Amino acid sequence: MKNRRNVIVAFLLVAVLLLGVGYATLTDTLTIIGNATIDKNAANDKFDENIYFIASEFVSTTGTGKKGEDVADHTDKGDDATFAAHSLAYVGETATFKFTVMNDSNVDVKVLVNSTKTSGVENPSNSNPSKFTTNYEYSRTDMIIPAGETMDITVTVTVAAPVIDADTATFGLEMIVSTDTAANPS
Repeated sequence: MKNRRNVIVAFLLVAVLLLGVGYATLTDTLTIIGNATIDKNAANDKFDENIYFIASEFVSTTGTGKKGEDVADHTDKGDDATFAAHSLAYVGETATFKFTVMNDSNVDVKVLVNSTKTSGVENPSNSNPSKFTTNYEYSRTDMIIPAGETMDITVTVTVAAPVIDADTATFGLEMIVSTDTAANPS
């Protein structure tokens, strides 16, 4: 009987083992590995295409010089704008121009006017400060242009000293546009 009990116990153990093997699960591990790279040069090229001048205009003058020869211009969807003031003749006379910058990108941007241009020259620049002054006003005091919106820059040139001889000056304003809206000009 003892032999029979051992056989039954052995049979039950084998049955339990076979039953466990029958219900054993099979496993496999699946893995996805990937990487992404941002092409900063391509991103900057696209960003450059999306920040541009859309308008330029001569606004007004108090000048008594050559009327009708004050002009403002810009490259269509470009980074460059110009103005020429020819109506100025006496101390205190002004000529005003307005330029509109478009932010056609999908992010807010900040316009920075650093104290020096990238070339190291003073910014804004005035080649004849003894005879002329310039004033720059921005329609957005925080200098942030939200995505899809614009900012106006108004430039006023003033004769600063009595006119003795014909004089000229060249003015320049370099603006850096950044996606870092917390950036401060240097």
